[in-house]
Amino acid sequence: MKRAILFVLAVLVTPMLGAAEKKPLPKDLPPFGEDKPLPVPSIAQSKLANGLTVWVVNRPGFPRVAAVLAVRGGSAADPTDAEGISELLADTLKEGTAVRTSRRIAEELQAVGGDIGAEATPDAIYVTANGLGSGAPTLLEVMADIAGSASFPAAEVELAKANALQALMAREATPEFLAQKAFGKAIYGDHPYHVTAPSKETLSAATPALLKKEHARRFRPDSALLVVVGDVDAAAVSATVTRVFGPWKATGEAPAATPSSPAASSRRLMVVSRPGSVQSLILMGRPAAAATDPDYFPLLVANTICAGSFGSRLVENIREDKGYTYSPRGGVSARQKGGLLTARADVRNEVTAAALLEMFYEFDRMGATPPTEEEMSRAKRYQGGLYLLRNQIQGSVAQTLATNWVNGLPPEALGEFVTKVNAVTPEQVRAAGRTFYPSSTQTVVVVGEEAKVKAELAQFGAATTVQP
Repeated sequence: MKRAILFVLAVLVTPMLGAAEKKPLPKDLPPFGEDKPLPVPSIAQSKLANGLTVWVVNRPGFPRVAAVLAVRGGSAADPTDAEGISELLADTLKEGTAVRTSRRIAEELQAVGGDIGAEATPDAIYVTANGLGSGAPTLLEVMADIAGSASFPAAEVELAKANALQALMAREATPEFLAQKAFGKAIYGDHPYHVTAPSKETLSAATPALLKKEHARRFRPDSALLVVVGDVDAAAVSATVTRVFGPWKATGEAPAATPSSPAASSRRLMVVSRPGSVQSLILMGRPAAAATDPDYFPLLVANTICAGSFGSRLVENIREDKGYTYSPRGGVSARQKGGLLTARADVRNEVTAAALLEMFYEFDRMGATPPTEEEMSRAKRYQGGLYLLRNQIQGSVAQTLATNWVNGLPPEALGEFVTKVNAVTPEQVRAAGRTFYPSSTQTVVVVGEEAKVKAELAQFGAATTVQP
């Protein structure tokens, strides 16, 4: 019996050991092809008399069109007594206007094979629509109607509130949400970027009148961009845009400018109690470079090497080598007033300290030694390939242009990404490591069984229990 058990264990473990072992690629493989910048067609740029910036991109091919309306003023513009209201605002935008019901909006878009949606981010609200190229005038008419006269019918608002409250309850039950909320407060304090989601109080107190007021504040043509991408005639689209968006006027008081993101602080350890948890969720990071910062692309490559890809150092360390976690990962978020660097791992309670120690080690190593030529090559191919793949379809190109504009980048940035990634040097990556990766500047939030987590973290210093 004992021999049988040992045999079964050997059968199960041996493949896993083999999978973790790195095998060199065959020597006779052809070299990778040269990365190419995204082919950027001409962007017809104009501005309406009311201040609306318009970019039209003709991309011949598939007969569909995508449009994105970006208006400055996302969750960072929320009133202090209604934090997170922008999320409900985005959810209810398309539920009716002064002349269209939600049903009519849906039927008009369905007739041209289209749909419409909206999303709130920290810096903006995006209204997105897509459909057949021949239906571009209909898409733009509906978008202009929503931008200028969204009505927020009472019944639709109550339904959206009920759905949002249920969704919030579900989110609050997850360690991811608890970590993100506590992390946002720790990193940003009173800065408006700390908002993660609407509170129950915000949702319960929301009214059509409040949403109309917030709509008037955000939806101003002089602080908005319309991007239209597809197999379209730029002159015809421009004429339609002038006709349907031209009457749009600003009526509310513009949101105040978002202040600059706070600087990083010295290391802090925080614990969010989640009784009965058999895992610890580790989330660590700090404020980083904005998309307009010269350090942004070196930081992007550094993140790919350290934790931002499946072949990263962190994955090789705490997943492949030590087996502490299944899917550690890192990310760089670009925001208008400053970026954010993060790394995350879900680990067993008993290896919380060991995993965090390795995360600190990998972060500190980014500034201590330059990356290898192979690491640089893989990181650049990864970032360039993902960018080119994402921007194959019309909607992605429109969203990339709109996001770049919100972050302060010109339209030309669409075609510069791969070139700028490929221009990053090992010395720049190491410099980014020294600036953004020292473990002594990272804020750490751990969600899990409080007593066990604090015992694990004791060797790194005193941990503070926080309520998200």
